[in-house]
Order: sequence, then structure tokens, then C-alpha cells
Amino acid sequence: MDNFIEALYGQPEGTIPEEYDWFAPLLGDWEFDYKDKFIDGDHNRPQRQLKGEWIFRRVLNGIGIEDMFICPSRATRETSPQPDGEYGVGLRIYNSKTHCYDMVYACKSKFTNLCFTMENGILTGTVLENPNRKWRFVERNENTFHWQNIIIQENGDITVNCEVFGKRKSEEA
Repeated sequence: MDNFIEALYGQPEGTIPEEYDWFAPLLGDWEFDYKDKFIDGDHNRPQRQLKGEWIFRRVLNGIGIEDMFICPSRATRETSPQPDGEYGVGLRIYNSKTHCYDMVYACKSKFTNLCFTMENGILTGTVLENPNRKWRFVERNENTFHWQNIIIQENGDITVNCEVFGKRKSEEA
């Protein structure tokens, strides 16, 4: 095995206490429907829908969660190219002092730093540069998840910028 890959993945058992292992249900390979540009701000009426992929793995001797976000998916990027398509990678490290995950997400020409906590059963990442911006997993099940990129308005209202509805990839896919 490549030394870099071996060091990155390390041992499968980690030091994240079970009650804080919030990303465990997301480990694996996912396909998703991405939606944005909502008509009249109604997130039930997306103007754009794309297929994508999201891959989650444990890394760094089990204390980190790495992901790759691919949108549009590799299978559809030729037939549905997007000028703002996003191919990014995230790294979340469990912080045992604060019981949260410190995260950096990198994509073309941009880095975003977040802190993930559990807020009323919703796994929520707060963007450190602008705490009104949040990335959140509003649902996480064994075979599905729902993720949103939101802004909390001054009056407390939520604006959904985009959202993802994920489905676990089958083994034969």
C-alpha cells in the first residue's frame, strides 16, 4: 500500500467517543440529488437539479472524517456540465476539548472553516467567517441523508441556498 494512503487511513478504531461519533452514519459512498436556485425562494421549487457523489471515510487513525464532494457527478459531468460545478474535499477532526469537529473544506480557489456541533438532533457546521452561514445534515439515516447550506437571517428566518438528498450507493453500482 502507498505510504501516504496507509498513514492517512491509519487504524480503523478511533478515539472519538461513541456519543460524539456523529459522522459514522455517513461513512461510505453516496449518490445524491442537488437542488438550488429556488423559484421565489421556495425550496420545494428548485430551478436547477443535478446528480452528484459524496464519499466519506475515516482518516488519521480514526480521529478524522474526510470527504469528497463531486457535483455534477462523474457520470453526468459530460452531459450536464456546470460552470460552477464543485469538486471539493473536506477534513473534519474531532476536538476532544470542545466535543465538536473542526473542519476545513477546500475547492477551487476557496477554503471554508467550520465547527460542527449537534443542535437539536441536527448535525450543524457553522462557518467561522460568518456564523449566520451554516451547513447542516438535517437528516442522517443508514441509507439516506438530507444536507442543506443555509443562512440564518437577522429575524431568525432560514434561507436555503442549496440542498442535497443523498442515497447510499449500492455495492453492485
